[in-house]
Amino acid sequence: MYSINFNITQLIKLSTLFFLSLSSSIIIAQDCEEAFVQANVLYNDGKLSQVPEKINSCIELGYESESKQIQARRLVILSYLYADRLDEAEENMLFLLKQYPEYKPVSADPAELKNLYGKFRSRPIMTFGLLGGVSYNQAHIEQTFGVGSEELHSAVEYAPKVNFKVGVTFSYLLNNHFQLNLAPTYENVVFETSEKPLDFSTTTMKESQSWLHVPLVLRWMITQKTQLKPFIGVGGGLRYLLSASIEGTQSFDNNEIADIEPSPITVKEQRKEILYEAYLQLGFQVKSRMTHWTVMASYSYALDTFNKPNTRYDNSELIFSYGFIDNDIKLDVISLNVSFSYDFYKPKMYRKYRKLD
Repeated sequence: MYSINFNITQLIKLSTLFFLSLSSSIIIAQDCEEAFVQANVLYNDGKLSQVPEKINSCIELGYESESKQIQARRLVILSYLYADRLDEAEENMLFLLKQYPEYKPVSADPAELKNLYGKFRSRPIMTFGLLGGVSYNQAHIEQTFGVGSEELHSAVEYAPKVNFKVGVTFSYLLNNHFQLNLAPTYENVVFETSEKPLDFSTTTMKESQSWLHVPLVLRWMITQKTQLKPFIGVGGGLRYLLSASIEGTQSFDNNEIADIEPSPITVKEQRKEILYEAYLQLGFQVKSRMTHWTVMASYSYALDTFNKPNTRYDNSELIFSYGFIDNDIKLDVISLNVSFSYDFYKPKMYRKYRKLD
């Protein structure tokens, strides 16, 4: 019985504290709304020095809505500007941009406010996000090899596949027009080659490669004043090989001879561990609140073949079971990527506007 009474007493106390706190918050909010109205009256009457005194405490507490908080801080900044108290105006503009990094004066705002805003770095300094896409590889066969005549193995046919990539993307904004972008991704590359190693059989080899792809690109943002921002990027990259395997089939023209069925064969030792490439991007960004979407097409141009010429004859299973010998192939990749990134801001006054101590 004592325990039940104790619990009821505690519940009553907590409920009382909750309602007192709620009532206090409502009263403070009402007082701050009234202070905002009075501050506007003081501003319109030219009593500029009294405006900050009237609403600074409410700004520190924070108005319930973002819009009202911005209006209050803006009113204080204008009061300082027109009272020739530039230091305080600059300080409050910095406070405003730190709290709301994407604040921008509207066209109807006074020129003095726009000029003050222009003294500050208000763009993001970096972005970080997730990236996904599809890719399509294009082979450049430099030289073919085979167990039969050159006439047979030189007629090799190459069939690319649509592949996928996932990763992260990081951009450092050098200024309003140039960004340095690094986007490490896991990329899968699959393709098939078909050839007649001998005049009585056909070999089809399906190769799967997994790469860590790391392109570093300098982007030029063509325009900044629209929500949709097109860009061009150029740079280079490297690919680090994670795995490589081949599944092969060999079918014979003579139906009495059983075809050789596919079985995975690891060929990582016959592939170069690192490849280098030139890189081109073309795309656009769509800005949203504190974030942005990026849609881009990219083209990577391989600077070297992916196979190791000196290990061409090391895999006896490929040679004797399938009549397959590595060709010298460069692999270019075309991809379509979509990323979603968060924008990071660090507002500050540009150095040329800072006062020397």
